[in-house]
Amino acid sequence: MSDELDDQGTRGRLGRLFAALVGNEDEFTVGAGASEAAVDAPSDAGNTTVLDMEALSRVLAKSTDPMGVLRGMVADIRRRADGAGSPAPSLPPSPLELYLATRLTEAGIADRDGALPALSIVRPRTSDLFYLRVIDESMPWPSKVRLLRIEAALNCALLVARALPSPNEASLEELVRCEQRICRSIVSQAPVEARRHDGPALGEWAVRNAISAGIERLQLPYRLTARFRTNVAHGRAGIEIDLVPPEAWAATAYVDGLGVVSATAEMRRRAASDYNLRLGVLLSAYALLVAPQLAEVWVAGVVDTARDHTCYYSARITRSLLEGLDLEGPVDPYAVMRVAGAALDAEDRELMPVHQGFSLDDEAFCPKLRYEPVETSERVLLPAAAAGLGCARVRDLGSDEACARRLASTELVRELGDSTEKNVRALLSLADGTSHDDVREAALRCVRELVAGELDDDPLAVAEALVSGDELTRKTVAARELLYGRNMEGAEKCALEALSPVEEAGTYRDGDDLVWRAFGSYTDRALYNLLLAPAHERCELVSESYLEAHLIASAAALAQGRTRDALPHAKRACELAPLSSQASLHLAQCLEAAGQDEGAFDELCRLLSLAHDPETIGLGYLRMSQLQWRDGHVLAAQACYQRACRSLPGAAIVAGLAVVALISQVGSATDGTLPQDAEEDALRGAGIPLAPTAEVGEALLGAARSAVDAGVFWAARDLVKSLCSLFRDDVTFGVLRSLEDEPDR
Repeated sequence: MSDELDDQGTRGRLGRLFAALVGNEDEFTVGAGASEAAVDAPSDAGNTTVLDMEALSRVLAKSTDPMGVLRGMVADIRRRADGAGSPAPSLPPSPLELYLATRLTEAGIADRDGALPALSIVRPRTSDLFYLRVIDESMPWPSKVRLLRIEAALNCALLVARALPSPNEASLEELVRCEQRICRSIVSQAPVEARRHDGPALGEWAVRNAISAGIERLQLPYRLTARFRTNVAHGRAGIEIDLVPPEAWAATAYVDGLGVVSATAEMRRRAASDYNLRLGVLLSAYALLVAPQLAEVWVAGVVDTARDHTCYYSARITRSLLEGLDLEGPVDPYAVMRVAGAALDAEDRELMPVHQGFSLDDEAFCPKLRYEPVETSERVLLPAAAAGLGCARVRDLGSDEACARRLASTELVRELGDSTEKNVRALLSLADGTSHDDVREAALRCVRELVAGELDDDPLAVAEALVSGDELTRKTVAARELLYGRNMEGAEKCALEALSPVEEAGTYRDGDDLVWRAFGSYTDRALYNLLLAPAHERCELVSESYLEAHLIASAAALAQGRTRDALPHAKRACELAPLSSQASLHLAQCLEAAGQDEGAFDELCRLLSLAHDPETIGLGYLRMSQLQWRDGHVLAAQACYQRACRSLPGAAIVAGLAVVALISQVGSATDGTLPQDAEEDALRGAGIPLAPTAEVGEALLGAARSAVDAGVFWAARDLVKSLCSLFRDDVTFGVLRSLEDEPDR
């Protein structure tokens, strides 16, 4: 008899799984492609099934319709709890299954009103909690609340399962009580998480990294999102926390003497208020514990909707206040916030809107010095920052050759009018008062053009001429237009005319201890300083037009089939801009066209060894794939192509770069996708770098840390963005978001 029941139970589970695969929820399923282990494994006692949260997590991560999986699971749990459904005997669900099904039902998992956005469900390694990753760019507020509730239902079940020794055997009341204990004890995580950090966080970078790591790693039932700023030199941090709206709170609660009951609107508001205040205490305490240089944390709890920004509490929590708290014991968040001088309208322990006592953009957190223009700065870096950035002065991180002229034009435009005499005087005054040679020369050039009638008195025209009105730039712009118009002969002639006087004058000729270079970003400049620049070399910036004129002259000559004329300009462009992917790829193309395949290979290897953004990596590997395929190195070609596909959008590979033939050839010549180890072995065997290289990664991280610590935020933002684009780390993204924009004050 027992064998017959086992067989019937197996057929019942297989039947439900089949229903999942054909998408029929009425016949129940755990969901398309679900594993029986998620809900159908029998308990040790054999009287119920059990819920394996890890198995469910794997099913949800693989599913293309995770909401369908959850709807099917809830339907099956309800059906088995009611004893309905298949005639084959089936075990009833455990209380943990019923608990999760209840929370998901309350969250609106089965609601057909208001379609949910496209999403996937993942478990980030930082928090190891469920995260509903929305694919759509925006969604209405009700949908956002609904997703928060679904996510919280999964996370509460996961946290309760971890907290209880036998969660599938606990009663429903015990499960709900455990959930409420978890919500009331979140502050106790502050000292635990601070101890997990690798030593005290010292310095601007370390403090931001530690706070970001805490936000990502804290084990909370509701999603935690927060924005923060720090000013470690003055011992301050500001944190703005997105609060859990009361409508996202659980619809049932445990009450002593009554058991699990429906929660009234007032009960939900009070529970949400208590939890939201604890969030403020938690993050403030964690920041002060992990960062001993901080003396105070300004914290605000806010709710942002499409229409407004509302603050529900605002407080200043000091280190002395923290020292008097037993964070691992019971904490009354209302009492803590009142002592902290919170702007707090908590009538009957329910939060109400208040005036926010600070802004994250206040100068207390965002000193103006951080956004001093890099190219014109006179600051000398401290030894640690100088070592991390490869230069002794802030200005040696510069990448914008026109910066001084651009700043001067912004000031000059206020002095200009429609009078030639007035404009000439303003320009002469600028020439006399500036310490920058290029500004003085540009001002005097504009004076000559105004007097000769070659320049209009329009203030905007004069300001533009000051920045980019020189002969080299004008002729380069004309050459570019001819190139875009496919007039290759005219473009080459115009570019050579632009270059001729500059070359004759030796304006950008390198000397014994002086080189002239061009950089597309502060990241390029920092990596040049650290990886390429000879010791004691002085590097000055060349005009962007000078570099572009060489590239245009080379491209136009190559298009006309004159490789011998194209090569010198391509080599000069790479010498001027050693980290430019455009210059490097063009030089490789010229070398290949000249039959110098070994030179093209070497140049692409050089490019990949210095690549520090996905586009450069993708384009470099794509060109290398073509080169390897043509030379008969099939595995190396496939390895390069696979790495290119991971870095570039498919449309760019197929449509923009015309490698359809390569794709089909490589696919038919190999046995499917190479595993990562085989891919890397193929690249090493061919002598091709694995980009990004460890050297580039270490240099980027060190430079980003040093730029943040030194308060050079123009460079810091660029460096941290590069880190994020390469390594996709949630904690580093948090650091990037903490770097304020240039203050508008």
